[in-house]
Amino acid sequence: MTLISFFGNGFTAYGPALAVFFLYIAKNAQLVLLLMTSAFFWLVSILISSVFWYLIKAMQDVPAATIFVSVTWQEIWRYLFFIMMSKAEPGLNSTSRTPDSRFNRTRHAFATGLGFGLMSGLTLYLTQLAESSGPAILPCSSCPGADVFFIGAVTTNLFIFLHTAWNMIAFEGWYKQRWLPFAFVLFSHYAASYGTLLIPSDVHNGCLISIALCIVLLVIATSLVVRTINW
Repeated sequence: MTLISFFGNGFTAYGPALAVFFLYIAKNAQLVLLLMTSAFFWLVSILISSVFWYLIKAMQDVPAATIFVSVTWQEIWRYLFFIMMSKAEPGLNSTSRTPDSRFNRTRHAFATGLGFGLMSGLTLYLTQLAESSGPAILPCSSCPGADVFFIGAVTTNLFIFLHTAWNMIAFEGWYKQRWLPFAFVLFSHYAASYGTLLIPSDVHNGCLISIALCIVLLVIATSLVVRTINW
């Protein structure tokens, strides 16, 4: 049973994202490199957040403060990564399979957003996934009938694709020198992250509220992505 739980949670958390990677990203070496580079940038952001968490003792007992610092640094490094991408864009286009395609920016933003999301999911959920292998399940405090490891898997899956959509929205806004799209990205990132505090809380059906919030934000973000793509 514990082995089934491990693989079930693993496929729930990472299956859809890995399917996108192998079916689309893995076929293009340039996109693979961009994905890996963006994943490294996310790691740097979380490393800096960890330093702040370690040095500022008051943060260690206040999850809300930890989330604020973590999300802020993630978005700062998303912008720094965009600056690097904008400077490298001519070279990226010249080595692309479709140098003159107007969708190159979209593809690059998609691949790098998936890199952000995958590294986020691997770093934040992998330990929890290992614990789900046994010897028993752990009931979620806000949803006693649900397994906390499964709730974590669903949340991880949603955040991977939220990062992908957020990256595409932010990049499109920055390329056009508009800051309103990034404002949506920043505040929706805060909202989704703070929503996860409902999962271990005593709020009735808090885990369902958190997941529903992520789904709503993902639907809105996806619709904005569709609108920004120049068909």
